[in-house]
Formats: sequence, C-alpha cells, structure tokens
Amino acid sequence: MFRACCRLRYYLRLRCTTCNIIILLVLLSGSQVWIWCRRQQVNPETIDTDEFPMDHVKHGRERMAEHIAGLSAYSYQMRPVNCGQVFKGDKEEIKRSSKIGTNSKYYRKYFLQEFKSCKVIRESSKYIFNVSEEEKQFPIAFSILLYKDFFQVERLLRAIYRPSNIYCLHIDAKSSKSLHDNIRRLAACFDNVFIASKLEDVIYSGFSRLQADLNCMSDLLKTNISWKYFINLPGQTYPLRTNLELVKILKIYNGSNDIEGITGARMLTGRFKYVYKIVDVKGKKTLENTYKKKLPPPHNISIVKGSAYGVFSRNFVKFVITDHRVQDFVKWLEDINSPDEYIWATLHHTKLNQHLNTPGGYKGDPDKKPWLATYAIWKGLAPCSGIWVRSICVFGVGDIPHLIQKKQLFVNKFYFNLQPVALNCMEEWYFHRVRSPLKLDLEYYRKLPFVNS
Repeated sequence: MFRACCRLRYYLRLRCTTCNIIILLVLLSGSQVWIWCRRQQVNPETIDTDEFPMDHVKHGRERMAEHIAGLSAYSYQMRPVNCGQVFKGDKEEIKRSSKIGTNSKYYRKYFLQEFKSCKVIRESSKYIFNVSEEEKQFPIAFSILLYKDFFQVERLLRAIYRPSNIYCLHIDAKSSKSLHDNIRRLAACFDNVFIASKLEDVIYSGFSRLQADLNCMSDLLKTNISWKYFINLPGQTYPLRTNLELVKILKIYNGSNDIEGITGARMLTGRFKYVYKIVDVKGKKTLENTYKKKLPPPHNISIVKGSAYGVFSRNFVKFVITDHRVQDFVKWLEDINSPDEYIWATLHHTKLNQHLNTPGGYKGDPDKKPWLATYAIWKGLAPCSGIWVRSICVFGVGDIPHLIQKKQLFVNKFYFNLQPVALNCMEEWYFHRVRSPLKLDLEYYRKLPFVNS
C-alpha cells in the first residue's frame, strides 16, 4: 500500500510533502473517484501533469475521455455525455455535463504528442478532404486571429477546413514560442493554410488588431486561389453552418457583404472623438485616452460602428486594400479606440457614405439591418450559462440547445477549459450535420434586406 501510494504520488504529483498519506479512498461505486491526502481533498484539475507517463495512454478519443473523466475532481457518473439530450434541453443532462472538467495540461500534451506527424493530422483527425463540385467552384478565404490555446484553434480549423478554401493564420507576435511552433507545424501540413506574412503585437482595442486583419487580407489577395468571399474569425469561435451551407448562402449573397451597423447613442463616440495612445502599465501595453480632440475623418466620411467580424466579398477586400480614400481612412483610425469596430461598418453602410461606392455596400438603415456573420450575447441582452468576459458570453453547456437553432454562420465564443462539454457537443452536432446534411432554409437568406441591396 505504501509503495502504491508513493507511485501514485509520483505520477499525479499530489501536494503531499511525504508519502505518509493518512488515507487513500477510492470509491469504485458508480465509477466515482476521490482522493484524500492528509485529510485534504485534492483537485486533479490542479495537478501538474508534465511528467505524466504518455505510454500509459491508450489511443483514441473514447479512452482519453474516460481517463480525463477519471481524473476529474467532480463527482459524476463516468459515462459518455449524451449530447443528444443536451440538444433537446434535458436539464439533468445539462446540469451533469456542466460539471465535467478536464485536465487542460494533460489534454494538450496528449494531442501535441499526436500532432508530431502530418500524416496523423491529415488522416486521423477528421479533416475533410472530399468536397462537392459546388464547393470546389466557390472557394472561401478565412483568417483566424489567435493568441492562445493551440488545441482549440486546431479544432476550429478542423471544422472549417476544406481543400478548396484558403486559410491565413495570424498569431499574436507576443504569444508563446510553443504556440508559434505548434501553429506553424500544423499549417505546414496543408498546402492551403499559411501564416500571415507579418505578425502584429496585438494590443487589446488597439490598431494592431485591425492591422492583423489587413495583413491577412493583403496576403490572401496575392494567392493563386480565386476565392469569392473572406470571413475573419477569432480563435474562440465555432461554425454553425457547414462549408457546403456557407457556399449556398454566400452564392445567394451574390457579392453583398454582411457587416453590422450601429448609429446613434450606441456608437460610443468617445472612442473616436479623442486621440488615444499606447502606454506601458507594469510591463503591459494598453490604450490611454489623451482627451485631445481628434480631427474629423478624411473624405467627408461619416462614422458607423459595428463588429470587428463580418462576411466580406472579394471586391470589398480589394477595395479596402487598394482604394486611396480607404488608405487615408485607415491612417486616421490609427489613434482611436477599437478601430476594428468602426472600419468595416463605416465603409459598408453607404446610406451615410454613398460617395464611397463601396462594393457590396448596404444602402438601408444600418440599425435595422440583420447581421448573420456571428452570433454573440452581450451582457444584459440574454442569459448566459457560461461566464461573462468583457461583457460577452463565453458559452456553456446550457446554451447549446438555443445555439444550434440560430441562423448565423458562426458563434462566438467558447473557452476550451470552461465547461468543455459545450464545445464537444457543438463539434458532435457540426460533424453530424456534415455527414448527414439537413435541408437548409435558404429562403430565409434570400429574403435578407442586404442581399443585392
């Protein structure tokens, strides 16, 4: 027993100063696992797993899920999660699934071990290489802006990857070397996935966030793939539509962009009426308002607020990169707060900026236009079963039943280590939709007011 305890301590690195364990109690009934050390319950979520013996791991997602469940600090029945019941809104299954955690370090280490081989990535990780002729004839360009969580970004890429598309990955320049190395290794496995030619040190709400998008836009225009639309994504998003569904929807859009528009009191005018500067606060770069009044935008441009994310036609992207008026406007945006939330909306909503003749622009009322690019919940507008981060919901298991009913193209956001069953069930739902396509209500998209407006 003493030797067994010491071995357990070595592998799990329990926080005991000696092997003098008062009591080790394993309750096998119902497959519930609890560990006590010096009368103190140990949370395996905090265990350092860097030295966990990888040869003890049986390959396959099912075995790995069982192992992680066995290490969980929560008391729950160690059976597979029933995502079908989650989709139906079963309160008991949602409650149980919400309590399931995962050992993040071990989870990542397992997958990084697997991803040393491009062959394993391509053949064993459910990447989709067979696409319809309709998809081949309508390539889509994507960018993914990321700064952490290789594993979650890989899952996003795996979902949206098709050989007919093209993908630009922008890694925050200040992210860890291991993240840079892992993302580059992943991208090298695919001919149509590449790292942005210039990486920005992204500062929250700063111009560098917008510059990252512009870098990918410019790079994508230089590729030899004649993509039809560009969609920019954060690393924590997940698709609600399959690639084939995206193609059908974007063909209906027929060159129209889908960009959010906000005017009036919700525009947060203080963000662009004053000059902002970057300051260093305890080693962290952040934006600071100088309260110096800013000159009006060039070319008689009227500001509209919106989201940093959208669906952009190829002609719109060309317009952004090559039009001299847009370049002047981009220069003007360099010292405002959150320029990524003003540039696309301002250029797109031609009711206020008709003189720009923006390709795919919208002539109607910005505030009345539906926005289908991304679904997100802002604090105070709807409940969130996960957590709030900067007033945006990070979705949990309880949000899944209504998320899968949404008409939007993507949902933002999930955290890999927050109620991980939420992302697992979304993944199960998505790939089932890929394998067994359902009839999509295309009439809904045909009736959108911004289509061919």
